[in-house]
Amino acid sequence: MTSTIEKNSGKGTSDGVVSELAAFFGVKPGHEEQLRAALDRFVEVLRTSDPAETIRTGLRDSRHVIFDEGRQLLWATTFETEWDPYLEDALLVVGAPHFFDWMQHTTEADVIVQWLEESGGIDALDKDHPDFETNARRASAGLKKIIQSRQTPAAVYFNPLGAVTMTQIIKGQLLDQAFQQVLDNPAAEEALSHPALKPLLDLASS
Repeated sequence: MTSTIEKNSGKGTSDGVVSELAAFFGVKPGHEEQLRAALDRFVEVLRTSDPAETIRTGLRDSRHVIFDEGRQLLWATTFETEWDPYLEDALLVVGAPHFFDWMQHTTEADVIVQWLEESGGIDALDKDHPDFETNARRASAGLKKIIQSRQTPAAVYFNPLGAVTMTQIIKGQLLDQAFQQVLDNPAAEEALSHPALKPLLDLASS
């Protein structure tokens, strides 16, 4: 089956502003534990990255699932930016060495090694390299091609928060926290009695 490449979702499927990516890799025989350790390191990079940078990439979530008795790996992620900048920015935030760290334990390792060599080697894609950003952006096309070669679009995809971006969700949460602080302040009682603020009070009490 030939898949259509969309500007927003690439080869995947979208619901509102959110697109999904599901890529399946074979696990190299005897490499399951090494793969698990590399995946722990990969997600730790995401956990410890500046949240503002992570949100800028468009990332909504990411998970790796080892299944079929350790023979196969699913990488499933959702994002809210367009496909091209998503993986490009992800490469900048995470760094190519951390992608290589887990991908070297898949049956696509030879293709990954070839991609790294054509991109100038792993040192050229390390964040400490002076031309890191230029090198990473140039190399991202190759990584996208590899991932898309292993990608299968979702038959259907639903996201109950697909209509709003992470920025809007976080802003709403911060507004709620600020308004709760106002409600807890006795000095605000008179101001909050104004009819114009009734919609806010109704929302806060719901």
